[in-house]
Amino acid sequence: MTEEQKIKVREANNQILESKNYRFNSWLPILEDPNIRNLQEIKGRMYVMNAMINISFEAPLSYIRKWIEKHNLTSHLSNWENEILIKDNDELTDYELNSLRWYLESLWALMWAVKMIPDLDETQWCGENMAMMLPNLEQEESNEKIEKISELKTDDEIYNMLDLYYRFHWYCVDERIKGVEAKINEGLIYERRKALEWLMNKDSDWDNIEMGT
Repeated sequence: MTEEQKIKVREANNQILESKNYRFNSWLPILEDPNIRNLQEIKGRMYVMNAMINISFEAPLSYIRKWIEKHNLTSHLSNWENEILIKDNDELTDYELNSLRWYLESLWALMWAVKMIPDLDETQWCGENMAMMLPNLEQEESNEKIEKISELKTDDEIYNMLDLYYRFHWYCVDERIKGVEAKINEGLIYERRKALEWLMNKDSDWDNIEMGT
């Protein structure tokens, strides 16, 4: 994308924020050029996240660990996820369990990127139909629901959505700093932005995504 195109994206997204009565910062920089990950790598992250979410719903860690190994997904695990998987369930902290539960929103953003869902509405939590759209590990379903994914949104669509969530995130953070409750949930925005940041920069590390505003 040219710098002029990026500036147009910024201006269009600022208008979206203004139309929703969210404050925005017209001086926030434009994002760098997209360096999108390949589809197989994205599917690998989706498999892993779907499995790890089950831990927050009390799935036995030993079962999740064996499932990931059985499906040759260990290369898609982050360092933090590997550390989780060597523990027993009763060793998990509330922070770890809450972090895994938030994967729901990160995964929802990736599901948008691979065209499993039509929109990524910042005012709505992940859909109640989410579980039905993903492999059910408890019922030992195959990975077909993710494996059959065949295409991504365009680079421009992903760039535009990430830019929008970047600006949503600034709004949430600035409201918090001012002691005001934002009209949208900062945790939801953070997790979706994180997933899109990871997707758009194939050199990024899932455990250390740059999330500044």
